[in-house]
Amino acid sequence: MRMKTNIIVLLESDLASRAKARNYREAVNQIITRGNRVEFDFSNVFSISDSFADELFGVLAYEIGRDGISDYIKVINAKDSIYKVIALNILNRLNQNVAA
Repeated sequence: MRMKTNIIVLLESDLASRAKARNYREAVNQIITRGNRVEFDFSNVFSISDSFADELFGVLAYEIGRDGISDYIKVINAKDSIYKVIALNILNRLNQNVAA
């Protein structure tokens, strides 16, 4: 069976809410549970908080691991600063997972 890619276009220019990130993460979990990929389009986003990045990407990394992130999650059209915040929060959670 071939994986489908679901594209989530983030419309907010500033992403800071942990609650909103949790909603996205719950939707992503439903998508990847069905064996499909998720592509986040950050073309409208100017900034992202550590809280948002941790709650969405960090917790996902903790739950599905490094391979799960690389197999199922893709971020496109993000500013370098946004990629950096996401990557740092993923690494922090993965390191936390190793230490546990």
